[in-house]
Amino acid sequence: MKIDNSRRHMLMGAAAFVAAGSVPAMGQGYPSRVIKLVCPFPAGSATDTQARFLAEQIGKVLPQKIIVENRPGASGNLAASSVARSDPDGYTLLLATNSSHAANQHLFKSLPFDPVKDFAPIARLTRNPLVLVVSEASPAKTVEDLLALAKAQPEKLSYGTGNTGSLAAAQLLMTLAQVKMTRVPYQGTPQAITDVLGGRIDVIITDVAVVREFVQTGKLRALGVTTAQRLVTMPGVPTIAEAGIAGYDFAAWSGLYGPAGLDASTVQILNRVFLDAMKGPEADRFFGLVGLERNPGNPAELAAYQAQQSELWGRIIVQTGIEKV
Repeated sequence: MKIDNSRRHMLMGAAAFVAAGSVPAMGQGYPSRVIKLVCPFPAGSATDTQARFLAEQIGKVLPQKIIVENRPGASGNLAASSVARSDPDGYTLLLATNSSHAANQHLFKSLPFDPVKDFAPIARLTRNPLVLVVSEASPAKTVEDLLALAKAQPEKLSYGTGNTGSLAAAQLLMTLAQVKMTRVPYQGTPQAITDVLGGRIDVIITDVAVVREFVQTGKLRALGVTTAQRLVTMPGVPTIAEAGIAGYDFAAWSGLYGPAGLDASTVQILNRVFLDAMKGPEADRFFGLVGLERNPGNPAELAAYQAQQSELWGRIIVQTGIEKV
């Protein structure tokens, strides 16, 4: 796409104000009003926590604020659909996850949007390791204990799911370990965690960010992390693979998208400010605290990553036998 002189000037200005930490006079250029960042999961979720941190950091350098709008439901489909239908003017963005942009096309018989054609990729953001937790009252002290209980009493133990990541992670564990537990679906992970804390369900595999405080205070017990390597944020928690589940390696992810047709120069501005928001001491503290791994990338890298992840999620869903709804 050819970029006219005013757009070229705007791009140079955006780079300058981000690098210098100050905002130059941008006239009627982008952004000239508040930007809405749509979050597909409820307040208190890991995605919500990430969205609000990024919005706060970017608000320090952009001439306009970014507000977070939570639109939970249908494993991210409601939020994604709303952004896909919005004007491609750069004022409505989606903090998407693997749910809407990799897994759901394999989990739902039909979607109200096309995860590729209806969106403009802007920035690859994070890789999100998950952790398997039980309540402090659970008799399971290790992953091996939990699987032994599940084998002894098939389908008696219950597991919560608040998104497609927690669903696929649990299904993959049950498939590889050859055990059965009963699924209890939730609109979001915070509600599921409340029920684990209250003893109404037995286990959940979920984002580190939303359970770390409960683990630190002893209200929840972390049995294993889903990645191939132990986490820097939870070094004492073994991997699920260490419990004898060979080949278990799983993580969710996030990326920034706008509706299809978004101007290339606007995409470049947004890519720069969002990736810059993930740098520096404040970002180091935040990402270390919540257990998210920074995985920055440009629009082309996000598009390629999405394609690779969609293929991976398709294989996992076929392997675990999850039926489409």
